[in-house]
Amino acid sequence: MTKFLIQFSLIFCISILADDHIDANAKFSECQGKVANYYLSNLVDGGSVEGWLKAAAMHEKYYTNRGFEVEVLTEMQYSVDEDGNVSDKFVSLDTLVVWNSLTARNEFQKYLDNRSSEQVERDEKEFSAFVNLYEKNTKVSERKRLCML
Repeated sequence: MTKFLIQFSLIFCISILADDHIDANAKFSECQGKVANYYLSNLVDGGSVEGWLKAAAMHEKYYTNRGFEVEVLTEMQYSVDEDGNVSDKFVSLDTLVVWNSLTARNEFQKYLDNRSSEQVERDEKEFSAFVNLYEKNTKVSERKRLCML
């Protein structure tokens, strides 16, 4: 029994010391995981889930066409009552633009800063197309930046 307690204590202490703790003051600029732009939105009058999904697909293609690996993920949120029952009516739509790292996201910013005037014009046309489709179907109510550990 003593041997068991010693082993248990040793394993417990090692696991506590080895546990990675996230600093409550962690800075976004020091994110070591994937980073994402997060948009919480709702359908507008006349808007559709299909239109929102099409805009998200166009959004991802915008980055792909410029050689950047970005995932544009879509989620529908549903409410849950105190008994754990899930409503069949969604309450909001989430869009996440996920970069593999903060460095990858910063590389895209460098791309934007160093474009020719012709490239800016082409980019703006494609950018405006998906933004206009988002706006035709949804209204963003909240924006956040995420560090996905």
